[in-house]
Amino acid sequence: MKVHILIVLMGVLILAVTRPVEAAPGPATETVRRMLNDVMSIQTDPNLRGEESRETRKGAIQKVIVRGFDIPDMAREAIGPQWEKLSGPERFEFSAVFQDLFLDSYSRLVLDFLKKEQVLYVAEEAEGDKVNVKTSIQRINEQIPVDYSLTETDGRWVVRDVAIDGVSIVANYRKSFARVIQTESFAGLMRRMRLQQKAIQKPSQPGGAPQAQ
Repeated sequence: MKVHILIVLMGVLILAVTRPVEAAPGPATETVRRMLNDVMSIQTDPNLRGEESRETRKGAIQKVIVRGFDIPDMAREAIGPQWEKLSGPERFEFSAVFQDLFLDSYSRLVLDFLKKEQVLYVAEEAEGDKVNVKTSIQRINEQIPVDYSLTETDGRWVVRDVAIDGVSIVANYRKSFARVIQTESFAGLMRRMRLQQKAIQKPSQPGGAPQAQ
């Protein structure tokens, strides 16, 4: 009898240890939660169902991204040291084109992969002037870690980077951009980006981050 009770207690302990526990919500976590809830509402809106409403959903999701992300800061981080070498007009054009490409790429990612999944808010960790909000997308046979890096700007929290399964979006852009600048030039990078900017204006043409070839 005592052995049976001990086995039951051990099972309860194991469940208590391994069961995912959500982090105590902080202001950065609440910002991410609110943003994802807005996206989920768009994705599950019965009036926006079907492929015929995909572009409408995409536009609505892009508005959520613009509100929640510091895209100008992401552009500066993505281009790295090259930013200091750019003139004012070059910085303006690069930032504008980067925003178009990022919005297209990230909104398509959200449309395709974030629908009715449960999102677990795992932890909120301070790192210098940044706060990392660690989340996990729960699916039947897998959990996908998605970490958001935020800073407080003008009294509100904004996202500066997202790492999906450990891969940073900004770092990925930086690596791609640096490779093109090294093998060609900044002008060559802008040519590639403008071509992709034109391509995403056509729904049938996929857009995204410029890739080195």
